[in-house]
Amino acid sequence: MHTKKDRQSLKVSGGSAPMRPVSVLTALVLIALAWSMTLDPAWGQEKRNGKNATYSFSFSYTPLNQFETDLDKGGSFDVNRHYLRLDVMRAFTRNLRMGIGLSYDFENWNFNNRSNVAGATPWSKIHRPGISVPVFYSFSDNWTLGISPAIELSGESGAKTDESFTYGAVLSLAHPFSRNLVLGLGFGLFDRLEKTKAFPFILINWKINEQFRLSNPFRAGPAGPAGLELVYSLKKKWEFGIGGAYRSYRFRLDDTSAVPNGVGENEFLASFLRVQRKLGSNLTLDLAAGALFAGELTIENSNGNKLAADAYDTAPFVGLTFAGRF
Repeated sequence: MHTKKDRQSLKVSGGSAPMRPVSVLTALVLIALAWSMTLDPAWGQEKRNGKNATYSFSFSYTPLNQFETDLDKGGSFDVNRHYLRLDVMRAFTRNLRMGIGLSYDFENWNFNNRSNVAGATPWSKIHRPGISVPVFYSFSDNWTLGISPAIELSGESGAKTDESFTYGAVLSLAHPFSRNLVLGLGFGLFDRLEKTKAFPFILINWKINEQFRLSNPFRAGPAGPAGLELVYSLKKKWEFGIGGAYRSYRFRLDDTSAVPNGVGENEFLASFLRVQRKLGSNLTLDLAAGALFAGELTIENSNGNKLAADAYDTAPFVGLTFAGRF
């Protein structure tokens, strides 16, 4: 495994103004507190105690460990991840809701032996602070139009801040076809570090019966669409889910990496099993386990030209999520 000193010997360009994710996250939190609002994932259908909620707040924190996985061309890696979400939403009228969603992802990559992705340890610590501004408008015929512009800083420790921005928007249109079924379509378009990514997806919130429902487990954004999850509820305090999603992360590399100021990408399909325990009316604790399939690591130069790629074996993971909504 290469040390920081080893990586400096691979440097072929000048220094950089490093990204400072803690400062960026602090600024985003201050903005969110000033707005005092949260994202409601039920597309305007949820009510609190029989009345429309003027304000709602939600948060979640997920530590996740991806176990050691072999690369096809030699070497292996493991990843420790941390995901933090804070969402605030305010209803201005019966038809208009607007909010702010904050996110912060941290990944600590450990490459073991020598990786053949760019011929060296390609990256180590990745930071992704982000902010979105979801807006939902409900028409008189119960169709709800949503738009959620988002900006994310995605880069390795030391990457240039002004070259690490990912930005774009998610559009959605949804309709309640019954008390138990909300369906819609969404479309995301993002500029992701020298590459534009577009993806369609299905919005669904279907209460099949008292025990089963089918819904989207994730927030659509720069990493991909919302995925699908089938959930079984048991005795009001427990629920079990099985689901999957496509994800693709791109991030700027620092100027001491194997490819100075280049772009790294991790692309995969994820499947998971989830067990949730409700801790009262507002808090939940989830244990999830699953695997990443068809995974591939790619590295590009600063102009977005692919230099190397390597697939990796099925990668098991386990994570724990503590979440609340008020």
